[in-house]
Amino acid sequence: MAITTATTVCSIADPELIGRDAERRYLDDLLDELPVAGRALLVRGDPGVGKTTLLDYVEHKAASRYQVYRVRGVESETTLPFAALGELLLPLRRRFSALPRAQRENLETALALSELVSDSAVNPYAVCVATLNVLSLAGHDRPLVALVDDLQWVDADSVNVFRFVARRVTSDHVAFIAATRKLSEEPRGHAVLDVTGLSERECRLVLDSHRLVVAPGVLDALVGFSRGNPLILLEFAFRLSEAQRRGEEPLPAAPARGGRAEQGWTSRIRALPAPTQRALVLVAAAREPTVEIVDRALGAWKLAPDDLTAAEEARLVRVVADRYELVHPILRSVALSNVPVGVRRQAYRALGEGATGATRAWYLACAVSRPDEDVAAGLVQAAREARQCGSYLAAAQAWRRAAELTPARSNLTAGRLLDAARDAFAGGACDDAARWCEEARATATDPALRADIALLHGRALTWMGSVRHAHRLMSTAAEAIAPTDSVRAAALAHEAALPAVMHADPAGAIAAARRGMELATSAAGVERCALFLCQGLALTHRVEDACRELDRALAAFEGTDPAATGIELTNLAQVCFCVERYEDSQRLLHAVLDGARRSGNPVAYAFAFGVRSELGWWLGQWSAAYADCLEATAKGRALRQRGVVAAGLLMQARFDAARGDHAGCERRAAEAIEFTDFTDVRSMQIYREAALGLDCLSRGAGTDAAVHLGHAQEIFVRFGLGNPNVTPFAGDAVEAHLRAGNPGAARDTLAWLEECADRTGLRWQRAVSARCRALLADDPDAADAAFREALAEHDRLPTPFDHARTLLCYGEALRRTRQKARSRGPLLAAHRMFSSLGAAPWTQRCLAELAASGHHPPRARRAGGLDRLSPQELQVARMVAAGLTNTEVGSALFVSPKTVEAHLTSIYRKLRVPSRTGLTRLVTESGLSDC
Repeated sequence: MAITTATTVCSIADPELIGRDAERRYLDDLLDELPVAGRALLVRGDPGVGKTTLLDYVEHKAASRYQVYRVRGVESETTLPFAALGELLLPLRRRFSALPRAQRENLETALALSELVSDSAVNPYAVCVATLNVLSLAGHDRPLVALVDDLQWVDADSVNVFRFVARRVTSDHVAFIAATRKLSEEPRGHAVLDVTGLSERECRLVLDSHRLVVAPGVLDALVGFSRGNPLILLEFAFRLSEAQRRGEEPLPAAPARGGRAEQGWTSRIRALPAPTQRALVLVAAAREPTVEIVDRALGAWKLAPDDLTAAEEARLVRVVADRYELVHPILRSVALSNVPVGVRRQAYRALGEGATGATRAWYLACAVSRPDEDVAAGLVQAAREARQCGSYLAAAQAWRRAAELTPARSNLTAGRLLDAARDAFAGGACDDAARWCEEARATATDPALRADIALLHGRALTWMGSVRHAHRLMSTAAEAIAPTDSVRAAALAHEAALPAVMHADPAGAIAAARRGMELATSAAGVERCALFLCQGLALTHRVEDACRELDRALAAFEGTDPAATGIELTNLAQVCFCVERYEDSQRLLHAVLDGARRSGNPVAYAFAFGVRSELGWWLGQWSAAYADCLEATAKGRALRQRGVVAAGLLMQARFDAARGDHAGCERRAAEAIEFTDFTDVRSMQIYREAALGLDCLSRGAGTDAAVHLGHAQEIFVRFGLGNPNVTPFAGDAVEAHLRAGNPGAARDTLAWLEECADRTGLRWQRAVSARCRALLADDPDAADAAFREALAEHDRLPTPFDHARTLLCYGEALRRTRQKARSRGPLLAAHRMFSSLGAAPWTQRCLAELAASGHHPPRARRAGGLDRLSPQELQVARMVAAGLTNTEVGSALFVSPKTVEAHLTSIYRKLRVPSRTGLTRLVTESGLSDC
């Protein structure tokens, strides 16, 4: 990874900036705004189009005003963990001392500056937050510009950090600008500057600036096949004879599309003396092309540094400080492809002989053409070191290559593939993990090894959303290993329950968990299986059995470190609110999030925020719950947890539906499909139809609502689910059928709901059943009694939305029977509840009913208190009220302390409180102090 420190930076009048006035203005504005707000920008375009020149321009313009740090991706260093990050941050190392201890230790270990104090591997997300804080601290003293060239060749671990930082610098005095070739997917969270080809007039000016005069017809031809790419344009023009430039002789055949820039460089390389071409290969092959390393390799090839002089004169290579540097990134691949494979291997071996550690291992791996255990062993050591410093993706690649070089396909090969899959899984690359597990299973013969491979394969498939395959794979593997290894069999069997839950297959989940219990050889193993068993049972009407297993699981996890068992505790919290044990759910989620903050381990973060948002729906803490939704989806994207992202989006869609944001509901319901295969993760089908149905009901579109909610019920029943608390759509479905003019369907749905309520014994189902029974009652007295029964059940539940729905329906019924005065009490109570939730369409229904009852509608209030805060501000307020410092809040929310400070300034202004003490009091009074 090279920090470009050449003294020849571009000037404002640089001819290479011809045709880039718009891009320069954009970059000028970005730099001018930096003292006020940070920015992130991705500059992208084809090779040779001028991206590096634009970064040169930024570096030149910023150097006199700001701190500027620049790194460049190198193709040969893509497997070196955190290589680019180290180059960027090492000049800022003095800032590390200001970081929280956990962040500092993780960052220094990732950059190979120290060893981790604990035995655990580096947490890559602690590295992300630490990097953000280092840049924020540096930018606070003097605005900072970070430039990354050739992002497509930056190592994967550094890319993950850079993406994290780019999405979060807006409140800091940091500009993060990266240049890359065009990507297959659109980047999220920051601006993009597309650099395209020049016009014919601009191409003429470029040629003139290099004293290349061509005839009009020749110019047309050059512009046509170069598509305005200045590098291709100049390379081809330089190759023409004077007669060809004047149009007196035919032009050579145009290079094939896609290889035009490469062909121009190839012709220049082939014009060099043979020793120079070989010397250039060493420069191109070098991962770290310092003069010392390259000169040593030149000596091994019986060449000398002077053999590179011709390449310097041909403007192909230059010496910058103590390094050889190719003048354009394309040259690396061109120089290597210009020689036979055998020569390339000799080059890698020559370079490897003078290298050490992981660099030596990778050189030698590139130098061999057949299996070699010595080389494979070197890669194994490199993989272990990468794993220890938290560079899981680099470790995975090293394990993968080691497996390829292991002599004879064997259990050793399979074991190394399993290690590759483990690190890929830890790094979020579930697709790679699953693919390598398949390869490992095809090679492994040892039963225990095959079982371990199946367990990881099933986990990867579960996170990918291929839950049917995951359940079947782990269940089959459990039975295969059961006769000889009951411990592994039990682990496989009980983990097969989770994908069954996601597949909305309670019978499969229960069977898998019970099989795990049968196979478990210890009390602890049996109790652990209770976690998955209670999840399966909670999906059905067997709530009493679910609670018994829930208590068993809670006892098993009592006293465990939430930082280590966060996923399991969050699963239990989800079961808790499905069986109306809301306080237990709150307690568990608080422990999980607190543990994740203390440890800096975010793996359970996204899942826990998503589950807490659903709990907030039930408890009526909608503003906080919506903020939790946004955190769940943001962190889920960062952690590549696709199922969590889909669930978070659908939870947002439910809130949007209840609050009257029709466009938001539809947009998020559609986006969720991009993250999950709904035909496999069938539970998502129910969530989606329920959210869209509630949206239609909120808008008064009863017929459309009945279609969506009828579909949700059909899926629910067909898959054997029996607890409507899992997704609260049943009452909506009855009301939708009534509004659609189909009382028969409404009665059928009510009968199903009442049967569920009788079997589960859950109060919410009894309350909603009574409300729906009142809506369908022909006799006013029977309706009145049913409403009273429903309200009595609601009084025992902390669930204000459905309580308000019942009050609204009761008030409507009273007004229709000409009991206008009596109707106002329920309607006013419903209005207060809906208003506090921000449920605008339901509030409007209350106002319409109150007006019809002859009551003057209360004036609409402006949002007060915490409702004035944005979701992110609300999260900050809750954490500050819980006693966290700005740095701790930043770590928890993956933002810098400067961003937290900006949020606090806005919070104080909106709430008109002068300090943390006043904010804490306000948050505590709102009932949201449990962050």
